[in-house]
Amino acid sequence: MAVMDRYEALVLSRSFTGLAILVTVGFLLYLLALGIYRLYLHPLAKFPGPKLAALTQWVETYHELKSPGGQFIWVYQKWHEQYGPIIRINPTELHIQDSEFYETLYSGTRPADKLQRLEHRFNNPTSSFATVKHETHRKRRGALNPFFSKRKIASHSPAIQQRMNRLCKRLEEQYLNTDQVLRLDDMWGCWTSDIIVDYCFERDYHFAEQTRFRAFFTDAMVGLLDPVHFVTQFPWVIKVVNCFPDSVVTAMQPGMASVINFNNEMKDQIIDIKQGLKTRDVEKSHDTVFSALLESSLPQEELSVTRLQHEAISITGAGIETTMRALSLASFHIIANPPIFQRLREELTTAIPDPENTPSWDELGRLPYLSACIDEALRLAYGTSQRIPRSAPDIAIPYKDWTIPPGAIVSMDNYAVSHDPTIFPDHMTYNPSRWLGEPKAPDGKQLSRYMVAFGRGTRSCVGMQLAYAELYIGLSTLFRRFHFELFETDRTAVDLYMDTFVPRPKPGTKGVRVLVKCAEK
Repeated sequence: MAVMDRYEALVLSRSFTGLAILVTVGFLLYLLALGIYRLYLHPLAKFPGPKLAALTQWVETYHELKSPGGQFIWVYQKWHEQYGPIIRINPTELHIQDSEFYETLYSGTRPADKLQRLEHRFNNPTSSFATVKHETHRKRRGALNPFFSKRKIASHSPAIQQRMNRLCKRLEEQYLNTDQVLRLDDMWGCWTSDIIVDYCFERDYHFAEQTRFRAFFTDAMVGLLDPVHFVTQFPWVIKVVNCFPDSVVTAMQPGMASVINFNNEMKDQIIDIKQGLKTRDVEKSHDTVFSALLESSLPQEELSVTRLQHEAISITGAGIETTMRALSLASFHIIANPPIFQRLREELTTAIPDPENTPSWDELGRLPYLSACIDEALRLAYGTSQRIPRSAPDIAIPYKDWTIPPGAIVSMDNYAVSHDPTIFPDHMTYNPSRWLGEPKAPDGKQLSRYMVAFGRGTRSCVGMQLAYAELYIGLSTLFRRFHFELFETDRTAVDLYMDTFVPRPKPGTKGVRVLVKCAEK
C-alpha cells in the first residue's frame, strides 16, 4: 500500500512538473510572439524610437516611478534628439515634438477621445476633464462653458478684487517691514482656493485668513498628484482602493487623508446646494456654478451627487493648482529681476494713481507690460507638464513623410512647445519683452499661436478666463502696493524638475519665500 502511495505521489509530482513546464513554455512563447508582433508587425512598428521602449511599457514605468519620479519627460526628449520629431515612446503611443503640429493634433474641429485607462487617474471618471468619449465630453463641457465665459468672469471680477484687497490688508498688518517670511506660493494657493470655492459653491473656507497661509485644499492637490504616475501605470489600483473604507485607506497611507477630506468636502458642497435648492433657501442658495447646473436642462443622470462631485473635484483642483503656479512663477521672476520689476512698477503707477482703487480687469488687460509679464509667466508655467495623449480618429493623419495610422495614440506636451528654442530664443529666461508689440514666430504666425498653457482644441482649459482675471488682478494689485525681497529662494523653487501631471520643483525646495519690505502709496 505504501509503495502504491509513493508511486501515485511520484506520478502526481511529475504531472505538476509537466504542467508547470508546459505553462512556462507557453508563457515564453506568448512573450516571444508578443515581442515579434510589437517590433515588426504592429501598426506603429515602422516609426523610429528605442526598440526596448517599443517592446515593453516597463521602460516608461521605470522612468516615471524611479525616485524622485516623473522623469520620463526628460528621457523621451533625448530620444527626440536621436531619432527625430516623431517617435514611438511605448508599445502603443507615438510622441511628436514639433510646435507647428500642435494646432493640428489638438484641433478644435477634430473629435478626439481620451484614453480609457486614464479616466480613473484622479478618481473622478465622470468629470468633463476625465470623460473618455468626445460626444459625452461635448455635452458636459457645453453645460460649463457659459459660466466660464469672459463676460461672466468679468461680472465676477469685482469679487476677485475685493478678496485681493483683503489679502493686501493682511500683508500690511502682519508682514510689512517685519522679519516674518512670507511664502508667496502658499499665499497664492489660499487666494485661488477661496476664489474658485466662492465662484462654484455655497460654503466659504476663508483660506486666505489661515495662519501662515496653509490651506488643506492645496495640500490635497499635492496628495492627489504625487501618486499620479503609479495610478497611470497601474489603473486598477484606484478600483482596489475604492473598495476600502476611508479610515482603512488613511491608516495604510496617511498622506491620502487630505485627498479624502477634499473629495468629501466636494460631495458635501453638492449636497448643500441640492438641499438649498430643494428648500428654496434663498439666503443660502445663491448663484454659483453648481447651483446653476442643478437648475439647468441637463438630464438627471448628469446631475447626480457623484457625477457633480467628480466635476467639482476637477474644476476646483484645476482652479487652484495651475493658477497658483503661474502667479508664484511670475512673482519670483519679477522680484528676482529688478529692471523688470521697475518697468512694471512704472506702468502700474501710471495706470493706477491710487493703489487702493485698481481699475477693472478689462482696463488692466490693456496694459502692455503687465500683459507681457503674464504671457511670459504662462509660457514658463505651461499648464500641465505631462504629455497629452489622444486617440486619433478613424482616419489616417499625415505628418511630414509619415502617415499616422487610424486609431493610433498620439501625444504632444506643452513643455516642448513653450521651450522650443526656434520659437522662443533663450527659452529658459523670463523675458516679458518678447511679447511686446505684435511679435511673430519664425514661421510668420503670431507668437501667441504658440501660447499653449491652456491647451488647444475641444479639451482646452475651461477656466482660462478665470485664470486670466486672477493673474491680472492679483499681480497688478500686489506689485502696485508692495516691494519684496527674496529670502533664501532661487530658481529651483519654480523650475520644472519632475512631472506629476503638473510641473513640480526639485524635492526639498521650500517655495517662493520673501520679505515684504515696503508699501508705496
